[in-house]
Amino acid sequence: MTPDIQHIEERILVLAPKGRDAQVIERVLRLDGFHCHICANHGEFTRELDAGAGTALVAEEALIGADLGTLAAWLQAQEPWSDFPFVLLVSKQNGPRRGAALELMEQLSNVILLERPVNAETLGKAASSALRARKRQYQARSELEQRTRAEERLRMALEAGRLGSWEFDMQTQKLVASDICKANFGVSPSMPFSYADIVAAVHPDDRHLHANIVEAALAQGADFDMECRVIWPDGSVHWLQMRGRAIRGPDGAPAFMSGLTLDITTRIEANAKLQESQRALGQLNETLESRIQERTAELAQLNDRLMKEIGERERTQMALLQAQKMEAVGQLTGGIAHDFNNLLNVILGNVDLIDRLASDERVKKMAGTIRKATQRGAKLTSQLLAFSRNQSLDLKAIELPTVLEGVKDMLSASLGSGISIDFDCPSDMPRALADFNQLELAVLNLAINAKDAMPTGGTLSIRADVRAAEGGLLPPGRYAVVSVSDTGTGIEPDILNKVFDPFFTTKAVGKGTGLGLSQVYGIARQSGGIARIDSELGRGTTVEIWLPLEPELAAASTASTSPAGTRSVEQARILVVEDDVAVRQFMVDSLEILGYRVTQAEDGFAGLKRLEMDNPDLLIADFLMPGMNGAELVAKAHAVRPDLPVIVATGYFDMRALDKVVGSSFILRKPFQLGELATSVRYALSGLAHGDAAPSRQALAAPP
Repeated sequence: MTPDIQHIEERILVLAPKGRDAQVIERVLRLDGFHCHICANHGEFTRELDAGAGTALVAEEALIGADLGTLAAWLQAQEPWSDFPFVLLVSKQNGPRRGAALELMEQLSNVILLERPVNAETLGKAASSALRARKRQYQARSELEQRTRAEERLRMALEAGRLGSWEFDMQTQKLVASDICKANFGVSPSMPFSYADIVAAVHPDDRHLHANIVEAALAQGADFDMECRVIWPDGSVHWLQMRGRAIRGPDGAPAFMSGLTLDITTRIEANAKLQESQRALGQLNETLESRIQERTAELAQLNDRLMKEIGERERTQMALLQAQKMEAVGQLTGGIAHDFNNLLNVILGNVDLIDRLASDERVKKMAGTIRKATQRGAKLTSQLLAFSRNQSLDLKAIELPTVLEGVKDMLSASLGSGISIDFDCPSDMPRALADFNQLELAVLNLAINAKDAMPTGGTLSIRADVRAAEGGLLPPGRYAVVSVSDTGTGIEPDILNKVFDPFFTTKAVGKGTGLGLSQVYGIARQSGGIARIDSELGRGTTVEIWLPLEPELAAASTASTSPAGTRSVEQARILVVEDDVAVRQFMVDSLEILGYRVTQAEDGFAGLKRLEMDNPDLLIADFLMPGMNGAELVAKAHAVRPDLPVIVATGYFDMRALDKVVGSSFILRKPFQLGELATSVRYALSGLAHGDAAPSRQALAAPP
């Protein structure tokens, strides 16, 4: 309370409108320290009462004849804490008072009557007593305001915390419940609500617990606290926390209960979820170690698989690079072999001419020496062509047990007693597509290499089985696999990928040509398979030859057909088309010596012109020529002369290109001798004379 308001509420109002009574009273009270305010009439008096005052001194005569309705209304409108004190100055009377003044005084519950004359001391004590009474009212007002504010704060706190309050008088069975309390039971504020409704709302499974707790609190006059489920009118179940206090009466019997309710459904559900999460976490912790071990094992397996796949990919890439390298080297060696065969053909052919024309035995002996050296060179080129897959193989469906049995007989005598031989070839092996002689030669070469790798003896294993293609280097399918294994010294890892290279050898100078393994590789690739090698130092080496199996519907191989007969060919005309001048000249000279009429051309274009001009009985063409190769020349020649017999002479030929012109073409392999040339020509011309079709892609001569 501010000083100004306190000053107003503690002042004394004086209403004595007649004479100087008001001024005298004011002066007397001021001397005693009181603050007075003189009111001139009833209107001002009422206004000042509204403004505030501690008490009022009213002269009786001020009430006589006045309109006291306003004052009566003000008295009725006082706050419950207010009972305004009046000091009424009355004149002494012998009888009872009558009139409005008496009625007003009867309405005043807090009035002090002073009969005049009044001395100053009595007046001061009366004023002081009235002010003390008013101050006690002010104190009650202050306490009431504080209580009201406290109740408001409590109400706000209860609302903020969603706490519902209730009070139950056990004598009258009356329940007072707040709106939130009703809401906690699912009841609207306007609906009636009793303690019986509280008991009825408790879940049947929790009623026994609720009754026991409440009865124990009533018996002891103590507090209680419980959590229970309640069923709302809509049938939904909620959790409530109910706290209360039981108060006993003077006789010790239960008299009163009050308490709070709180909807804890959300907390209970959250706790349930938390407990479930904790249980799940506990289970997870219990199984975490085992799951980590399982996952670690899975990762280890995946890592092992990945490492194996990486290793397999690296091996496949190395094999692919090796295959690409061998392909490139094969093309190079094939070209070299072609040129080398042309040179050998010139040498060997002219040696034959010298041997045929010379009469000096010494010259014939020298020619024989040259022929042997040339034949060795021809064998070397044959090996190069086998490696480069440019030598024609006689691919047939062969019995692998038969091939290996023949090799076994040869090896038993050549390997010596220090090496034991182990053959394993099932008798029911399906037939494989291969050149019988070349495969036998390849196995013999591998066996000889194995013997060299086992200088102190060991075991040579030759096996055959059927496997599925792997590594992506062969078309999918099943293949026959011939493997030759030894228990020798093995091969250094850094040179293992070089062993199939032509002319690569680890043997001493003069001990090997370096073409053995490369020839094996070429035979396998030309047969439609592949060659593989696996070696480990100190444990030996295994070489595998993968061969395609015989197709189920493979046609039976066609046997070579001998010429049906012979006729005089002295008048036959032969056209020779060869780009190499020396080879062409040898062929022309040889054919003329044999008695044929010969014309020649240096390339395919010139050969077509000579074909129209000369109308020959036989065409002999080199395969590998610039501009137009022999296959293209044969195709164009047959377009003009379908019945013209043709001999293709080559030391290098493209199998796919020859496939386009097979049927009436014969193959004469370089280097060839004079006798082989004569036989080939007679064979071709004899077939023409009898109207027979020449055998398809028949090799009329082979290198020695």
